[in-house]
Amino acid sequence: MGDFKVIIIGGGLAGLLLANGLLNNGVDFRIYERDTRELRREGYQIRLGDPAIKGFSACLDDGLFREILRRFGQSSSASSTAPSLYTSQFLEILDLTSLPTYSKSSAINREVLRSSLAKPIDAAGHVQFGAKFTHYEIIKVGGYERVRVHFTDGSSDDGDILIGADGSGSTVNECVGLRNLVPLDTHWCFLDKGSLPYDRLRKLPAQLLKGPIIVFSKGASFFFASKHDSETNGISDIEYDENEASFYWGLNIPKASVSEYEHYSEIKNRRRFCLDYIKGWAPEFHRMISIGFEDVNSPDVYVAPLRASKRPSRTWRAKAQRDQCGNQGSGHPRVWLLGDAIHAMQPNRGMGGNQALNDCAEILPYILELDNIAKSGEPPSTQQVESACRCYENDNQFRWYSWDNNLDSWENPDSACVIYVQETELMMCKVH
Repeated sequence: MGDFKVIIIGGGLAGLLLANGLLNNGVDFRIYERDTRELRREGYQIRLGDPAIKGFSACLDDGLFREILRRFGQSSSASSTAPSLYTSQFLEILDLTSLPTYSKSSAINREVLRSSLAKPIDAAGHVQFGAKFTHYEIIKVGGYERVRVHFTDGSSDDGDILIGADGSGSTVNECVGLRNLVPLDTHWCFLDKGSLPYDRLRKLPAQLLKGPIIVFSKGASFFFASKHDSETNGISDIEYDENEASFYWGLNIPKASVSEYEHYSEIKNRRRFCLDYIKGWAPEFHRMISIGFEDVNSPDVYVAPLRASKRPSRTWRAKAQRDQCGNQGSGHPRVWLLGDAIHAMQPNRGMGGNQALNDCAEILPYILELDNIAKSGEPPSTQQVESACRCYENDNQFRWYSWDNNLDSWENPDSACVIYVQETELMMCKVH
């Protein structure tokens, strides 16, 4: 019986979900995470819908699947919402729940979800923390090609497939020669989150009980979402669970509109900066951005790096192999990419995590097919791996880049904002 092993770089949501799928199907694998086990990241809220559910269904056992559904309330139709588009004067333009084709979503803390996905992988001994990937090389063992993965501490590991799930700053993407992840230097992305006790919820606009709010105005964009047990206007403090309730907002500000700062690190009070920027907006938005400022242990408003991705040609691997890009294994079909490592998305566009988790449902069958080949006798040949890799990438390109590839809408946000409705319908909204 031939051996088959998968190496995953990155212990984020996509890497961990795929690892669950491999574990539940008896595939040998190892996942490497650069962060230490002790690091506890304060996760921001993520909204999950049908694409994420598809990934969960494909990769999780029934017990963990049900546990996660309970955590973000997907089992209750009342908790599934869609955002509404508003003007900066708090006038509703469109409630996306009115569009039957728009996929609704529910909220969960990102780190809570990550911990749930990591638990079975850690218990099985398949994850190594504090392992920072540096590069890979293609080796030959017994007449078959394999991937040798190297880390900063000098250690290495061998596998049949390397999967880069290391996010929008992917080193695997760089090494394999795709290099389609583009930093967006036109905007600063300010993010904040916090608890949402009942008295704080009552200070927010009642519309937030229905679902998230999105605003586009003069090159800026704003997103606000709250998570609580009841999405109805009849909510009471008796039924309200303050331990689970939270809020999250993101504000993208065009750098061209800011003259007093060269870099966001110069901004001493980021919340005040955000409030000053939206001084002409309706008071409701000022209340949203001000929420939680009195929390003693509340961290400062966070600034996230923005990246987008360019759609690669279907022959990018052949080109990378010709160019070599400084790596003899450039473009090699035994190196695959997953989630933000191949299609980076903006944190407040709401689909990055969903599409990354959906990727796991798409990639898993191809890996299982290769594992079955190995179990029948010999390890899969590079030609067989290449065929599976080509199918995975070609079958998913439209889904990946219909969501996140419109760089023009980010470079010229005053002219148009593109809101994608599922994967094939779009609506252009010009807002001034």
